[in-house]
Amino acid sequence: MEALRSTARIIVRYRVAFALIAIFLLVVSIYGIQNLRFESDLRSMLPEGHPAIDDYTTLQNEFQSGDSTIIVVKVSSIEPGGVYDVRDPQVIQAIYELEQRLLQREYVTDTISIADIYMQVLGRLPENEEEAKFVLDVLPPETRNQLVSRDYTTTMIVVTISREKNSKTLVRVYEGIQEDINDVKFPKNVEVIQTGNIGITYRILELLQSDLNKTMAISFIIVLALLLYFYRSPVKALIPLTPLVFGVAMTLGAMGLLGIPLDLATTTIGAMLIGMGIDYGIHVTNRYYEERKRGRTIEEAAEEAIAETGKALLGAALTTVAGFAAMYLSSLPMLHNLATTLILGLSLAALNAVVITPSVIILEEDVMKKLKGHYEVPEIRSHSGFVGKAFRSLGEAVRRKPFAFLGAVFLITLIFGYGVTQVTTEVRLEKFVPKGMPEIEALMDIRSDFGGQDELYILVKADDVRDPTVVRSIYRFENQIKADTYYNNVFDSESIADIVVQKYGYIPDDREKIKEALKDYQGVQLVSSDYSMTVIKFTGDFSGSSIDDFRKIIRYFEEEVQNAVFPPGVSLSLTGDIYLNYVLDQLTNEEINRISMYGTVFVVVIVLLLFRRPKVSLAMITPMFLGALWTVGFMGLAGIPFTQTLAGVISMIVGLGVDYGMHLTHRFLEEMNEGNPRPIVTSIESVGPGILAGALTTAGGFLALLAGELPTIHDFGLTLAFGIFASMFAAYLVTPALLQVFYGKKIGGDAE
Repeated sequence: MEALRSTARIIVRYRVAFALIAIFLLVVSIYGIQNLRFESDLRSMLPEGHPAIDDYTTLQNEFQSGDSTIIVVKVSSIEPGGVYDVRDPQVIQAIYELEQRLLQREYVTDTISIADIYMQVLGRLPENEEEAKFVLDVLPPETRNQLVSRDYTTTMIVVTISREKNSKTLVRVYEGIQEDINDVKFPKNVEVIQTGNIGITYRILELLQSDLNKTMAISFIIVLALLLYFYRSPVKALIPLTPLVFGVAMTLGAMGLLGIPLDLATTTIGAMLIGMGIDYGIHVTNRYYEERKRGRTIEEAAEEAIAETGKALLGAALTTVAGFAAMYLSSLPMLHNLATTLILGLSLAALNAVVITPSVIILEEDVMKKLKGHYEVPEIRSHSGFVGKAFRSLGEAVRRKPFAFLGAVFLITLIFGYGVTQVTTEVRLEKFVPKGMPEIEALMDIRSDFGGQDELYILVKADDVRDPTVVRSIYRFENQIKADTYYNNVFDSESIADIVVQKYGYIPDDREKIKEALKDYQGVQLVSSDYSMTVIKFTGDFSGSSIDDFRKIIRYFEEEVQNAVFPPGVSLSLTGDIYLNYVLDQLTNEEINRISMYGTVFVVVIVLLLFRRPKVSLAMITPMFLGALWTVGFMGLAGIPFTQTLAGVISMIVGLGVDYGMHLTHRFLEEMNEGNPRPIVTSIESVGPGILAGALTTAGGFLALLAGELPTIHDFGLTLAFGIFASMFAAYLVTPALLQVFYGKKIGGDAE
């Protein structure tokens, strides 16, 4: 404690120098903010060196596959003077013109549409609607249904893309294709929408950028409004907010300088830091005003505030960091980035709270003295009026009947315990886009009208895939999968075996004939340059169903690949964007338990090392366990699934939730050591309002995430806000009750 008092005196004495250093770092951070980048590539969410990543990279490099965009062309209205059928020659002409424009782009490798059918059959585009209808009518139904909906109001252009997998090229590709769409004049009543993997990912990137700015602004407004209520003065409300602004700016600047991207998880960092970081400034400010009310000078009050809250703040910061640090044990890079930014942000917030806050408080008091001619003893709402009376009553109630409070907690835990059994996971990228978005609606149209356009690839490796036995095995495997379409939702397939059968009507034993068939083929590349690899491409509705059905479908493919009969030396593996989603789902399920367990262990160890008293530690950490348990139960009851973003949420709640019990316990021990006969009442009455203000502002920052448009951001904000309130209520109900039970007789309490 003496070391903290010495540090406090140094901070107060040299506050101006510390403030100038902080301002310099703020300027550097503003430069770093300009270098921030956004990332939504699925591969960046998976660990480096994972076999699924290696196979996916092979798919990209060797076959220029695994990435595509779908352009939906549909008749969206029946206004007079427009077209009512996609077989109208004007529509077909526009589609053909769009294809020609797209093929001029260096990243477009192939396009498929109904216009291609007419060019193959007629050698030209149809000149009238009767001719257009005739060509489609003579096609086999399964071929026709792949291109045009049964009511002839919707068709699509499938565009195969070859590009580097990063957000900058994705934006360039999407905007280039959109530019071509806008430049082509489609007839009246026709709507053209770009969807598929690129369209959805682009929309997520766009929403990430808007959500970051929106949620940060709203969280600031919420926090400021709460501070205005508690401190009754705009100037005093800015005191705990000022160091927070420094901390948030420094964190974002560091992300830009260190190259940490803003992704589905780290986009929430601004609102989260505003919510969490304000807690530190509030505790220092509240203790300062409490000491000033007792008659201390401004320097004495500042030193006392830093010294007395310092240990609790240090413990709170260390336990929070310990909870977040557990995310480093995850194999998911996204959680590593989130852990880094949260630890950095909260460390800066805590540091700024004890270094900047005294400077701002004393500066404000000095200015007010010059304006009014005297120092004015501050009066804050949280220690008076209804709030003050409520906490005094709570303290008295806990002192008299601690077991009644523990019984109420047990009943609450039973309810949320049921919710724990209802929790699911969800990692599919398309589920992160709000319902009603044109890209999602178009994707739903594709699934209902065309049976889906999800692509799943089987990578086949052999000495030479043109070997007749290999080609024959591919053909047999492919048809076996297609025969199970009722179970696997396969709509179509494509392989080198199909090319050979199309040319000869069978698979010859002569390897030279197979080479000739493949040499003459002009479609999408299906064979690697050295003929050591080929792909079997399956198209269907794989991810449009429920998450459980999605898993069953991919597990079906895994089993079929594992049990496939191929010649010795031939290996098969699943790959593609759809399979990466599945791998991420499996990893997320594994990471949730591991991160939560290690996060809890880390926090418990920190608490035990700091306080070295089992009873005291138990009183501190019990609300943490309950807050985490209630939060998971809430997710189950509310239907909020675990996502890659929420995989570390329990570890985060554990790190944050212990703070409230720690502040109450620390003040209880301080009062008990000073001989206070009613330390429970005093600790709840004095620290309780600060915890409430901190929890409200923290939850307010998290609830600001509800203003974002991405569903995963909504869920993240709502879950964390509930976790904060759950931890706060658990601390109010459990920590004082346990302390009263443990120390009631020693202090002369009358616990029943």
